[in-house]
Amino acid sequence: MKDDDIASIIHCKSAYEIWSHLIVTHEGTSQVKRAKIDLLRSQYENFTMHENDSIDDIVTRFTKITNGLASLGDAIDNDQKIRKVIRALPPSWEVKATKLKGLNDKKEMELISLIGNLKTHGWRERLEKKWCLKRKR
Repeated sequence: MKDDDIASIIHCKSAYEIWSHLIVTHEGTSQVKRAKIDLLRSQYENFTMHENDSIDDIVTRFTKITNGLASLGDAIDNDQKIRKVIRALPPSWEVKATKLKGLNDKKEMELISLIGNLKTHGWRERLEKKWCLKRKR
C-alpha cells in the first residue's frame, strides 16, 4: 500500500470504512466508473486499424481498452474481441479478413492465435513490397 493510501485511511474506524474509502479513491464513485466504462466502450466501438499502424500498435491499443473494461466489470468475451479486431482491419487487408472470418466461424480462435496470424501476414506483406521494389530497380 502506498503512503498516500495509508495517510488517507488512517482516520477510518472500521475495515468497511477503509475498504469503501479505497474503492472510491481508486475506482471513483459509481458515476465516475460508469463514465469510464462509457468512454472505453466508445473507444472499443470506434476501434480501427489504419494503413500505417503496426500489428503491435493495434494490439497494444486494443488490449488497453479491453483490459480497462474488464477491470471495471464490463468484460468482453473472446469471440467478440476476435470479430472486432477482424472488422477493424483496413481495406488493404480485406482478403485476409475474409479468410479469418471463415476460420473463426469454423472454430472459435484464441486472440493470441489471431495476433500471430496478423503479424505473419503483415510481415509477408512488407517482405513482398520490398521484393517488388528491388525487382523494379
